[in-house]
Amino acid sequence: MAKKKSKKPALTPAKFKTTGGHAKMKVVAKSKKMYYFRTKVKPEKVVKTATAEGPGLLEVGASSIKVGRPTLKYDFYCIYDASLEMSFLRVRKREISVHESVKGVLVGKEVFKPKKGKEVPGPAVALDTVEMFEIKQDDAMTLDGKTGGPANTMSKLLKGPGKKTASKSWVKKNKISPGKFNSLEKVVKAVTKFASQRPSDAKKVVSHVLTFKKLEGYYVPVYYVGLSAGSKKMTLKVNGVNGAVSLAV
Repeated sequence: MAKKKSKKPALTPAKFKTTGGHAKMKVVAKSKKMYYFRTKVKPEKVVKTATAEGPGLLEVGASSIKVGRPTLKYDFYCIYDASLEMSFLRVRKREISVHESVKGVLVGKEVFKPKKGKEVPGPAVALDTVEMFEIKQDDAMTLDGKTGGPANTMSKLLKGPGKKTASKSWVKKNKISPGKFNSLEKVVKAVTKFASQRPSDAKKVVSHVLTFKKLEGYYVPVYYVGLSAGSKKMTLKVNGVNGAVSLAV
């Protein structure tokens, strides 16, 4: 049998009441998962890579480079797909032009007397109309837990094979790299804070729902290696899964 389309609730006068507080935002996380990747690159290879890359990065001779001991940490990344739905009321003042012979206008159960219009020529009736708006927004991102910026270059690795389910006990046992968004909870909190903002002209928010259609966290092993040559210093990052090299920021 074909699925019946769900009917939208009918608009009734009660839904246009501007009294009372704003509706509280509801946060729904339909799918929340955490993964980690096993380390495939050995520390010895990391030292060799750092030794080879160091001279070019610091612009010195190979004999001047000092390579520190690699430290293994887990960098956090997140892939989320969220949608925001909000309905709110806005009060708008309107002037309706009427004929000079009109003495009064009945709107609902209230009678309005015409006055000289401010925005329209001649006599007019000033009314407060209540408008209902509906907002729908989508937000999807592969996020770097350290910087909070996009990490699109990591998408292929994160979506690929080799990941294992990360339990809370696993997270506690391992060294997680510091970062403003280095956990699912921090990502949800940040997205929720942004989504909780109300339009400046909203008289009353009547419904407010943030839904995470996808919410996945990934812990990627990364070696941090200190390089130095005199007063020049920098930290190299070597991905523990594929050996990719980058500079720590």
